[in-house]
Amino acid sequence: MRLVLGLALLVASIGLADSINPSTVIPALWLMGMSAPRVLGGFTLGVFAVYMVGGLALVLGPGPVLIHGLHHLQGSVEHLIEAAFGIAALAFALVLLRSRHGVGERRQLRHSITPLSAFGLGAGIMVIELPTAFVYFGAITAILSARRGAGAEISLLLAYNVLFVTPLLALLAVRHLAGDRGERWIAHAEARLHRAGQVVLTAVAGLGGAALLTLGIAGLVAG
Repeated sequence: MRLVLGLALLVASIGLADSINPSTVIPALWLMGMSAPRVLGGFTLGVFAVYMVGGLALVLGPGPVLIHGLHHLQGSVEHLIEAAFGIAALAFALVLLRSRHGVGERRQLRHSITPLSAFGLGAGIMVIELPTAFVYFGAITAILSARRGAGAEISLLLAYNVLFVTPLLALLAVRHLAGDRGERWIAHAEARLHRAGQVVLTAVAGLGGAALLTLGIAGLVAG
């Protein structure tokens, strides 16, 4: 009993620590300000589904062998992901730069985002991130090492993934509870802070994207 409780606490602590993930929280914040609650819900579901399915594949399949193989691929895969995120950040900065005067374009973008496309965004981010999710692999390794049976392993994996999306669920709850008043507040804040905020965000996205792309390419060339 103590072993199970200790394992549950370990998995929970790792899941909570892993939940503070910029690659999921930052897009969720953007969707929170741009879209209806159900769109943010679609993004959250996409993140949860891919992480959960990937974890199940490791727990119910040849988990230790796959994790060991992914650790050997860490260098090249990590550099590829850096380069991919760098390109994505630069593209995002370009979109921001081109739409800096386009209030109508921002409204059109807001209405063009659907729950399905948000689901695809969340799922796509996790597909890219999963091969280097070594914190997640550590939790899965601990689960498998305990040898508590498939039911307990799946329950622990489910708990981990629920905790992993806790920040997204919190944002979803805030967005839902805010309702129309929150929508008006977001629109008002966007109108007042748009110019300065967009300049800063464009600069951060551009510089960060250039740095990530440079690191990724340099790592691939050196490897």
